[in-house]
Amino acid sequence: MCYLIAKNNQGGSSLAIQMMHGKELAKLKQKLLSDLSGEEIQLLTVSRPSAYTEYEPFCFMDTPDHFAQEVKNSFS
Repeated sequence: MCYLIAKNNQGGSSLAIQMMHGKELAKLKQKLLSDLSGEEIQLLTVSRPSAYTEYEPFCFMDTPDHFAQEVKNSFS
C-alpha cells in the first residue's frame, strides 16, 4: 500500500488517498498531471504520510474518482 498526496505549492492542506502500487496509481497520476499542467501542484507517492509533516494537514479521500475531483477543484 501507498498514499498518493497532492500538495498545492501555494500552501494549504494536502489531499491524500491510499492506493496499491500499479497501473491504477500510474494512470491517476498521469491524468492529474495532464489535466492540471501549469498549475502549482506537487504529486507525491509515499508509504507513510506521517513521515512527511511538511505536507500536513492531510484530507483523506475514499475513492480515486473523489480524489481526482477534489484535486481538480482545489488546484485549478
